[in-house]
Amino acid sequence: MTMDSDAKRSENLQRDELARFQDELDQSEKVQQQSQQKEISDEHGRETGRNRNFFKSLFNAIKGILLVLVRERNMRFHVGFALIVLAGGLYLGLNRSEWLWVVIGVFLAIYGEFVNTVVEAVIDLMVDKRYHPLAGLVKDVSAGMVLVSVAAEMVILFLIFQPHLWHFFGIETDFSRFIHRLKG
Repeated sequence: MTMDSDAKRSENLQRDELARFQDELDQSEKVQQQSQQKEISDEHGRETGRNRNFFKSLFNAIKGILLVLVRERNMRFHVGFALIVLAGGLYLGLNRSEWLWVVIGVFLAIYGEFVNTVVEAVIDLMVDKRYHPLAGLVKDVSAGMVLVSVAAEMVILFLIFQPHLWHFFGIETDFSRFIHRLKG
């Protein structure tokens, strides 16, 4: 009988160990879920983790574009100028390669404004309404980057639109004649 009772006791001990092990696993899963929950939401219940859904990411990207348009006066200027360039290019009948350069020039300036906005927001977040000379330097360099990208845009647009505009106004140069001979 002692053998049977020893075997039963051994089985009970194994069951108890398995039950404790299962409880520990359940407890660690709960702790892991709670820590993940803390990572993806802040004290106000807003999500702070990575987006797991493509459409939510797309919505957030569009929201970011709209926020920049609403908050940044210079971005509204760049977009307005881009619309004027689009209308002018359609009116003057730019060809495919000219459109490629126009799009590169316009989006170069818009991209520069996006980067400048991000840099300024991060610097403002870091210095928190205190003056720091390096913060001023970074903001000035970022604004200079926008200026350089706008200058590149203007050079591209001048080179593309100049022969078309001069031909439109009746000013003939060798370059404008050459461009219009290419178009047929």
